[in-house]
Amino acid sequence: MATVGQGLAGVAARPWQRTRRLNWVALAAVMAVAVGLRVMVPGVAEFKIDEVQPLALADAIWSEHRLPLTRGFSSTGLPGTPLVAYLLVLPRAASADPRWGVVTIGLAGSLAVLVTYLAVRRFADERLALIAAALYAVNPWAVLFSRKTWSDVLPLFTGLALWAACEVIVHRRPRWALAFFPLLALQVQAHVIAVVLFPAVVLTVALFWPRWKNRYTLWGIGLGALILLPYGWVLVHQWAATKAMVKQSVGHGPIVDLRVLVYGLWFASGQTVTALMGRSAAMLQGWEQALRGASVAVGLLLAAALVGSVRAVLLRRQGWEGLAILLIWLGGPAIPLIFIRGAMDMHYLQVMLPALFVVAAIAWGGLLRSRLQPVAIAGLVLLLGLQATLVVTLYDSLARYPTEGGFGRPLSTWLEVRRRLQGRVGSEGRPELVVLGIDDAPWSSERAAVDYLLGRRMRLRYVGQGGRPGVLVPERGEVPALVLGPGGDLSQALARYGEEVERWPVPENEWGVRLYRLHGRPPSEFAHDATTKGGATFENGMHLIGARVEGESRPGHKLAVTCFWTFTGDVKGAEDADTAFFHLLGAGDRRWAQYDGFAWSRSEWKPGYTFVQWFALDLPAEMPAGEYWLYTGMYSWRDMKRARVLDGAGQPQGDGIRLGPIRIRLAGEQGRAPGARRQGQALWVRPLAPAAGQRAGA
Repeated sequence: MATVGQGLAGVAARPWQRTRRLNWVALAAVMAVAVGLRVMVPGVAEFKIDEVQPLALADAIWSEHRLPLTRGFSSTGLPGTPLVAYLLVLPRAASADPRWGVVTIGLAGSLAVLVTYLAVRRFADERLALIAAALYAVNPWAVLFSRKTWSDVLPLFTGLALWAACEVIVHRRPRWALAFFPLLALQVQAHVIAVVLFPAVVLTVALFWPRWKNRYTLWGIGLGALILLPYGWVLVHQWAATKAMVKQSVGHGPIVDLRVLVYGLWFASGQTVTALMGRSAAMLQGWEQALRGASVAVGLLLAAALVGSVRAVLLRRQGWEGLAILLIWLGGPAIPLIFIRGAMDMHYLQVMLPALFVVAAIAWGGLLRSRLQPVAIAGLVLLLGLQATLVVTLYDSLARYPTEGGFGRPLSTWLEVRRRLQGRVGSEGRPELVVLGIDDAPWSSERAAVDYLLGRRMRLRYVGQGGRPGVLVPERGEVPALVLGPGGDLSQALARYGEEVERWPVPENEWGVRLYRLHGRPPSEFAHDATTKGGATFENGMHLIGARVEGESRPGHKLAVTCFWTFTGDVKGAEDADTAFFHLLGAGDRRWAQYDGFAWSRSEWKPGYTFVQWFALDLPAEMPAGEYWLYTGMYSWRDMKRARVLDGAGQPQGDGIRLGPIRIRLAGEQGRAPGARRQGQALWVRPLAPAAGQRAGA
């Protein structure tokens, strides 16, 4: 009998063991896909200012031993939280290559997929766990956000917090409260947008208060508060700014913005992800149409799962507590996004992960248990295959085609620029490098990328404030110039003052990225180029050599002006006067045309260079023929205060100089070229009263 019993047990065990092996194989396949999609070709990753900031902060933590409490500013206006930067110190310790940072964040995203599987299996069943993990593993939006070194939140922490909440509520294990609150605090330290989880936390605790009414809850809250203490200290320390930002976000009163529902559907289906292709999005139009079809099916399934889950909770059916937690953590974060925030973007939906995929898995699981099982299997396989294949196709397309207005230049392009630059100029110690063809504002993504990749190896000199064209020419020697875009007539100026050394192709971009060599030229040579001589020094240290005026000097046409400046380094006042103004004045000092701007940022001013800037003045059609003067000077855009012109003894004179005269003639009239001079000199003049309705400096 014993032998027969053992045989029956063996027969019964074999199918169970086979099923278990199949489950392990399925899990291994899901995780292989999750990891592969998140870490493959790490060079095809976004590399804008949001991605650069955590990497730069991690580099500072590792190299300079800094311990920052914040990281820049978030989209809420509040200081950003720095946990992601601290996590990125781990790959930085191994290598300065930013691709390791991409891999690290990708592995964290893969771990979130595994946590989703383990949590759902513990509180539901194996099939549901595999479906949820598979949906999460291949979802295009989830994959791409898992490759960003900047991310709104880390779904790994939310998944672990949900697990802890289910342990407390479903399995009545109060000790897990010690993990629940600290995990949420870590999520806030990953990104401050995680505060939108607060309604979900309150509902989770309030609706199941008897399960939380113990000392472990108090201890967990204490640990969470301790984790948030450094950031809280910063907010209190600058309370006035904190209060203003909070008031700005909620002071307008409640709103109703239902875009989160549409975005949630797009996120679950992968719809609109092809928009990352920017101006090349039409190339993936077929994929987008397929995703729209999938979005309809996914929307119906999500609606059915939500209705069924709500019904099960209301009827207190078996497992209702876990479903209630799931609904709370799917709907709770949406409350602030619907009623408070005025901005909305796809990355905010990460606060709903992994709950979104678990709800979707419930719908698919219900179909698989119905008479529509064959259709459900085919549909699920088709959706998973579509999304996974699309991700791989996106990687290939993002690397091969232009993505302006979307993904932008991938990390691999920037790394290639750095490699070639180091080969060309890296042997010179820490050489100077002029950077042209970008907006050099501190918030510019291109400047952030160049600063991070080249700033430690080279002394960077930027030109391009506000996107205005200009070039720096050394007074002696030669200086390399990295040119990231042609800009307005920039290529002509580069041909005049330097020569091209090398160019590196960028997909479907004729200009690409180019390296020039700028030849030294003394300021006296620029004085010869000027058709109107300046020779004026301002109290802010800037010296105007002169200007060259060209173009059609007729009403209704454009007058091209090129100005030549140097910085003396001798600042006697008006330090904030960093914007130039150019007024075309006629009889009675009437202003007929105007240009304001200076492409050389104040922080970049340095002796030893001549700054060349050009612009065009639109001549009104009604202006009469005659002699005009270009009245120019500098002012601060902060208070409109102008810098004064200094005479030879260093004494202040007027607030600008007149360049000219410039002859404007009617059609058919013959005369001098617009910049020709009659041996006159630029004049220092008294301050001009601003025209009515005009700002003082402009």
